[in-house]
Formats: sequence, C-alpha cells, structure tokens
Amino acid sequence: MALSFHGTRRHIAACVLTVTVGATIWALADARAQNPEPRPHRPLSPAMLAEQGLRPPIYTQLYAWTQSGEQIATAQQQVLVACMAERGFTLKPAPVAKAGDAAVSRPTPFGLETLEEIGADSQTQAPPEQPQGEAFNRALYGKPGNEISVKGKLLKVTMPAGGCQAEAEKHMLGDGRVRWTELRMQLDEGEQTAFKWLKHDSLFRKANEGWRQCMLTNRVQAKDPLDLIRALPPDADIRTHPATKADVHCKQDTGYLRTAYARLAVMQQRWLDDHPDVLKDRTALRDRQLRIARQVLQGQVG
Repeated sequence: MALSFHGTRRHIAACVLTVTVGATIWALADARAQNPEPRPHRPLSPAMLAEQGLRPPIYTQLYAWTQSGEQIATAQQQVLVACMAERGFTLKPAPVAKAGDAAVSRPTPFGLETLEEIGADSQTQAPPEQPQGEAFNRALYGKPGNEISVKGKLLKVTMPAGGCQAEAEKHMLGDGRVRWTELRMQLDEGEQTAFKWLKHDSLFRKANEGWRQCMLTNRVQAKDPLDLIRALPPDADIRTHPATKADVHCKQDTGYLRTAYARLAVMQQRWLDDHPDVLKDRTALRDRQLRIARQVLQGQVG
C-alpha cells in the first residue's frame, strides 16, 4: 500500500496504517538552545522531487506515468465506452492524464518533501458519481456475484468476471488479466518488504541520524520523519507548523531524501533480483497492452 502526504490528516492516518512505526515522542527541546545559521540550500522543484521519488525500480513500474501508459489507458477507455454504447448506455469517464503532467501520483514514504502546494489535491475534487441504476451497473460490472478472486500473500483482490469493465481489460490483456493482477499484488508486496529492509540499512540509518540531529538544532525532537508527522496535533497546519518547517528544511540541508530514495532503490532492486519472473512477465503483458492499444487508437476496435 502506498504512502502519501498531501497536507491532510486523512493522508497522515493512511501513513500510520501503512508503515508500522515505534512509539513517538517529540517535543520542543530546551528553549535556551540556539539555532545555528542555516547553510545555503536550494529546494528541489516539484518535477525534480517527482523524478527523485520515482527512481526506486518498483515505484518506476507502478507509478511512473509514461506515454505508453497514457496510450494504454486511453485505448482501454475507448473499448469500455464502445462496449457500454453497444448495450445502450453512455459512459463519460474522466479524461486520461497526459504523460508528463506535473502532478505525479506517487508514494512519499519519508513524509513531507515540500511545503509548497500542500493540500492542493483536496481543493480539486472529482464530481461525485451519479447513481446510474441497476441495468447500467450490470452492463458495466456484470452479474452481481460473478467475480474472480486473486489472492496474494497480504491481501485478496476481487474483480468482475463479466461486464464491460472486464471485457475492456480482457481486450487489452487477453488471458493475462489474472496474471496482471497477481503481478501488481506481488510488486506491492515487494514495495513493503523493501521498506522493511531499508530500516536496517546502515546508510539509511546514518541519514536518519543526520536528520534527527538537524532537527534537534531546530529545537524539535523526533525519532524519524514518520514519527514527527504522526505526533502532530490534530489541528496542526503542516504548511506553517514549526516542526514541519524544520522537517523539510533538515531534509534539504542534510540531503536526507536523496540518500533515502537511493537506498530504497537498492532494497527494491534486491527484491526484484530475488523475483526475476515478476518483471519478465509484467513486461510481456505490458508489451501486449501497448500493441493492442495502438490498434485501438488507429480505429481497429474489436
């Protein structure tokens, strides 16, 4: 399960559920402690932060939004809309995001990375879905109870066996639909396993200690960035709270995120090396999706 911090308590709660952290105690240090003059540093732009955050190879597989991904999603959407039209229904899905859009949906497993534009995601919300009726839902999702279950080590996923949603996925994946879901679940498991390994990595622990010492000079005591976020008061505005401002400053000043993502990339690659069939099978299915997508986008639907 991915971690994300966007300035809302909801996202913070999701982080706490996703990553098990130790008990947290953070407090202001002795008020007499003197803050040193901060060393010059240049905050990374959102694009640079996104690039850095997508370097771990599992994140690249799951969250990097490429032109190929855009083509596949657009084609599958066209197949879905055509299928519903054949059944007498008009489906108006949201437009597919363009490759290279500034907003990249990705995990931020080390807490806050910037104080800029925090909460922007909560300002722009998709309109609520309008009830469509039983016939519409049956056309889209198939007969109730007619489902396929895919079970992994950590969770089970249930998806429709019939209906236009399933037909669109089958059109893109053929008989690899279940395998595609299995691979996604395995990558999720690898993501979590790699994060557990990271906690024992000496270079990551050293980076965490550097961040912690920097926080102490800013009169904030915290075990690590996740504990800091978890300990914030419920009504805290993380854009202006002294602890979160110190958090982002110390990450920039110590190069914490650069080291953390680099070491996470090593852990994720280690997991992938231990499971070579995952990328092999996923690449084969992705190539099929792209081939079919190009046919669909050229008008060869069906």
